[in-house]
Parts: sequence; C-alpha cells; structure tokens
Amino acid sequence: MMMRKGGRGRDHELFTELYARYYRRMLRFFMHGFRLPAEDAHDLVQDTFVRFYESMDEYRGDAEWALLELIGRNVALNRIRALGTAKRNAKTVDIDDPKAFDEPAALPEPDYAEREELASQRKRLHDAIASLPAGQRQCMQLWLEDFKYDEIARTLRITLDAVRSRLRDARRELQSRIGLVLPEEKE
Repeated sequence: MMMRKGGRGRDHELFTELYARYYRRMLRFFMHGFRLPAEDAHDLVQDTFVRFYESMDEYRGDAEWALLELIGRNVALNRIRALGTAKRNAKTVDIDDPKAFDEPAALPEPDYAEREELASQRKRLHDAIASLPAGQRQCMQLWLEDFKYDEIARTLRITLDAVRSRLRDARRELQSRIGLVLPEEKE
C-alpha cells in the first residue's frame, strides 16, 4: 500500500509508479471484463489514468486497485452510454432507397446443437480446471487471465520455477482428462 505524503512532486511519483504497476492489469480488465478489442481497451486505460491523476488530491493512498477499477468501470460505462446515445442520433435512411440495405447480412448465429456443444466443452474445461490441485488451479486461472509468469509468481508469492512446473503439470492433466492442448509458453 502506498501512503500519500502530499505535494505535486510526490503525486507525480506516485502516479508514475501506479501507472507502471497497473497499466497491463487495467488493459486486461477492459479486454476481458468488457470484451473490448485491444485498441479500445488502451483508450479506456488512458482515460482511466487521466481521471485518476485529476483526482489525486482526494486520493488517500490505499486500495489502489479498487480505486482504479472503480474509475475504470465508470469510464467504460460512460463510453457504453455514449455509444448508445450515438445510435439514437444516427442518420435516418429512407426505406425506399435501394442503396440503404446493401450492407452484407450478419453471420448466422450458431444453431442449437453448436451452442450446446460449446456449452458442453466449456463445462468440461471448467470442471477439469476446478478439479486440479489448488496450486495448479490458481496458476492456470491466472494464466488464462493473461497474467505473465512473473506476475503469477508475485501474486501467489511463489517462485517462477514453481509457476512453470505447476502450469506444466496442469496442462498435462487437462490434456489427459479432456484432450485439451494448451499452448506451452506464454512468458
């Protein structure tokens, strides 16, 4: 936890440190939590840190991630609301205009059997991960959330070698149980 001592120089140092520490985590938060492409997520991360910097005078120095997550969630929801407003203000098109409907048709949604198969695969994967030993399960869940090996080691307070071996063993176990082959290295 960082304690604020005050002063603009200290604010800049604190901001720089928090930016370096949480930038990638915020990026994953937007990409996974809001299912955004990387370029949109980068924009939202920047907006989040701008808002955080602007409110540094009110920051008490604790619960850094919780505060950034709250600001980020508000930034994302504001963006979603703005997009909804933009849709309501869209250009109207005359229904008799022959060029109005030349857009390609949307891809058909998967049929019931495909949706059921995907749901079944997802459930088997979640069940298999849930049945892994605790250390392997924790490492695998963080790895699937795009944490790097060193981030997993810091988060779980274990060595980098322990992360590697737990993920290797988890991959082997998942492959033997459900035939799922995960990529080997994502360091």
